[in-house]
Amino acid sequence: MRVESVVEVEWTKVMSGDRLVKFTYLDLPEGKAFLTAQIAGHEVVYSVILQHVDHPFSREGVEHHFAYECPPLSN
Repeated sequence: MRVESVVEVEWTKVMSGDRLVKFTYLDLPEGKAFLTAQIAGHEVVYSVILQHVDHPFSREGVEHHFAYECPPLSN
């Protein structure tokens, strides 16, 4: 029996504008990945399933994926 390693990572980062954002990354079967982002104090969780993951997991890649949903605060 072959057991495949599954990457599951959760972290928080202070984005520009002092927003605290919680990110998650989870490997799914068949080379897919599940990503989430949630701004602290908000009920909305942004999520996406990537159908093809061409590169290894990177926090920067996940954070970049949600740049539109979690933009910097303007003054």
